[in-house]
Amino acid sequence: MLSWGEVLKSLCFWGPGAVIAGLIIVAFYKLGCKALDKAGDLVKGFAGDFVGAQQAQAESLAKLAQGTEGLRDTIQGFVTKDNAEHREMLILQKCIMEKLERLEEREYGG
Repeated sequence: MLSWGEVLKSLCFWGPGAVIAGLIIVAFYKLGCKALDKAGDLVKGFAGDFVGAQQAQAESLAKLAQGTEGLRDTIQGFVTKDNAEHREMLILQKCIMEKLERLEEREYGG
């Protein structure tokens, strides 16, 4: 390991350019550490907001699914009722046709 005395001797040997370069490297290192800390906080905040939004969306979809659960039965009941009414109308039409035919047979004699 190098002692501080050896480091100072090396820096003096390399000249003032090495000292300036060392200071610039240390400054960039400290700036980088601060930037990474702020970026980490930003990512944590964003991730928390993102997870919260995803959870709210999942809850909304669950409520929507619960709301549409009875919709199938309602539609099925409506279609069944509509089909029954349609069959009833067809039966009534046949009955009317038969009555008209009988009435026609009586009027015109066949």
